[in-house]
Parts: sequence; C-alpha cells; structure tokens
Amino acid sequence: MEELNYLNPTELLEKIYDTLCSEYEDEAHYDNEKDKQDIEVTKKRLTKKVFNEFVVDDEYFLTMDSKTFKERYHLYEKDLLKMITGCSENGVPYEKFIRIIDDLLASAKHRLNAFEQLNEEITRIKAEKEQEDEPEEVIKEEETEEEEE
Repeated sequence: MEELNYLNPTELLEKIYDTLCSEYEDEAHYDNEKDKQDIEVTKKRLTKKVFNEFVVDDEYFLTMDSKTFKERYHLYEKDLLKMITGCSENGVPYEKFIRIIDDLLASAKHRLNAFEQLNEEITRIKAEKEQEDEPEEVIKEEETEEEEE
C-alpha cells in the first residue's frame, strides 16, 4: 500500500468501511419501507463510525480534545462525511478511499500550518514594534527629566 502522509488507518477502519459499502450494495435488494429505513439508519451510523475511526497524529477523531478537533478539522467535517458517503456508496476500493481522505487531511494540515505561520509573523512584528518604541520612550523620559531640572 502507498505511504500516507497524515491518516493512520486501523484494521477496524477498513472493516467498518467494508461494512458500509456492503450496506449500500444490499440496499438495492430491499423493497420493504421498514427495511429501507433500518438500512438508512445503519448507513448513517456506520458513516459516523468511519469518521470517528480516523487517526491523525496518533489521535482518533472520536477521542480528540474538542478544542483541538475544532481548530484543526471541524471546517472539513462536512467534506469528510461527504467523501465517506460518496466512496462507500460507489464502492471505491479501500486503498483509494484512504488516499482520498489523506489528501483532504493534507489540506487541513496545510491550513493549520498557514495560520501558525501567520501567528508567528504577527508575534515577530509586534516584538519588533515594541523594541522600536522602547528607545523613543526612554528619550522622552530623559527629555522630561532634563526639563524638570
């Protein structure tokens, strides 16, 4: 299997994904409205289980601190769920599925990195401005002291 950059797939992820794909395949064979409703609930639940099984930086989405998740991945949650659904509904092979998810996670990581760079640059600029302002304040204080004498 090709090396992934961000997603650390588990054996359970593959099993849940395969089960979800199977639900989409089986759905076509049911005519009973109750059965169709049950399958719909099962598909939604399995989709969420696939999502929760994603592991990035040794953390499962399921157990990730909510602040960390919101900062890093919340913006991508709808896209990830849409990709899980699209892949499983159309029987995309598991290896291709995890590659697609890894690519979207790369986007999330690049976004986070860009904001970290922005914060670092803002901090640097503020520190430079504070250093530039200090000598002026010292000179003004000295002038005030001389005037008082």
